[in-house]
Amino acid sequence: MSDGAIASINRRIIPLIIFLLWLLAATDALTGWRPAIMAAAFVAIAVGLWAGATRRGYARFAVIVFGGSAFLMIARTGNWQAGLAGAENAARFVAFLGCLHLLRAIVQTSPSMPAVQESFIAFRLQAKRGALQLLSAIFSLPLAIGAISVIAPFVSREPDDEIRLDAASWAMRGLAFAVFFSPFTVAMGIVTASLPGIDLPLLMGAGFLLCAALMAIPHLIGQARLPRSLPKSFWVALWNVLLPVWLIVIANLTLVFAGGMSTVQAAILIVPVFALGVALLSPMLVPAAKGRGQTMTKMIRQTVASFDNEIAVFMSALCFAAGVTATPEVNALIHHATEVLGPAALIVVSLAGIALVSSLGLHMAVPTSVFLTLFGPSMPDALHLAALGLAGLLGWAYGTMSAMGSLAFLICANLFGVPARRLAFGHNMYFMQGVFVLYAAAVLIFL
Repeated sequence: MSDGAIASINRRIIPLIIFLLWLLAATDALTGWRPAIMAAAFVAIAVGLWAGATRRGYARFAVIVFGGSAFLMIARTGNWQAGLAGAENAARFVAFLGCLHLLRAIVQTSPSMPAVQESFIAFRLQAKRGALQLLSAIFSLPLAIGAISVIAPFVSREPDDEIRLDAASWAMRGLAFAVFFSPFTVAMGIVTASLPGIDLPLLMGAGFLLCAALMAIPHLIGQARLPRSLPKSFWVALWNVLLPVWLIVIANLTLVFAGGMSTVQAAILIVPVFALGVALLSPMLVPAAKGRGQTMTKMIRQTVASFDNEIAVFMSALCFAAGVTATPEVNALIHHATEVLGPAALIVVSLAGIALVSSLGLHMAVPTSVFLTLFGPSMPDALHLAALGLAGLLGWAYGTMSAMGSLAFLICANLFGVPARRLAFGHNMYFMQGVFVLYAAAVLIFL
């Protein structure tokens, strides 16, 4: 079958499959009916195998290497239930990712978005750095990689190559730091799926404080400052753009903390409802929003048409993690390492391992899910578990910001119009390495 024929099939079929996965995952979240999520798991497995057979590149590599290894490990132990649980998590996660892209469509189709972009006038260097870091963090709350489509015009139209490279590095900081606490990122979804017993308020609170501290450091040492010349129209437009996001955040966290749901389950239920409300009500309230629902529908269909890639990657990663944890020899090794090294050392190993493996070209979902799934059961209390989760988010942030092998990083470098190697090996890498050293020291000393 030709590549064109495969692409045509994917454009027609994959959006329908993603809708089916969302429907099954939402049914599971609402009713707890196990057959729904089991059916979603088998659908996701089928799509992942299809991607492995028809796609070139990382999707095929992930299915063959990680998916194949998962099958062999699970077949050896006979623990098929663990493999099914990994597939169920992957199916939920794909539905969650679809909802994140729907949330991005809400932001990008806002009638006030052009005003936000046009109000971003030429600043002096320090103010430009501060503005890019702040705005990229704000727009990364719904979906980190989705913020690039909003921030990229601020950076790519800069004519000077050196200034554009500097601006890109500061935008990447805000994008990466948002994963520390936002419940609407792929990173947080993987962490909560890999550590089901984690204290989410503790993790998000610690992540927010870490994000605030890392964003404040450049201001304290004079590298950046908050812009003072943005007009009132900018803040009004920014408020209009982000109002639906704040409402979704409040509703999501209400379901998480009051309803006992995970962030993934809450987003699966909340985001589509709000998206439907925005599509129906916006044209009535704002004449300029006429046709917003159709634009959102078109955007999401175009985005999810290639979701067989994502399904292949997440299915392989989460099933591989399940296979590793189901292997008795691995569990015995981890138990021995915990006795010898202690849980604090395992947190540091996770931090370094996720960053290193991501730099070698593996999708961050693979090392993050494996390290956290392996070491999570060895954490003695909620504080250690939250520290392990935050280590996973730090490693993910490094992969986003400075890992040459990270797909997200390469996409950002391309959209910003800057050399990937210079962006990777710039001051962001040294900054994050310093953060790693301080975090590792704090974990080893205080935990």
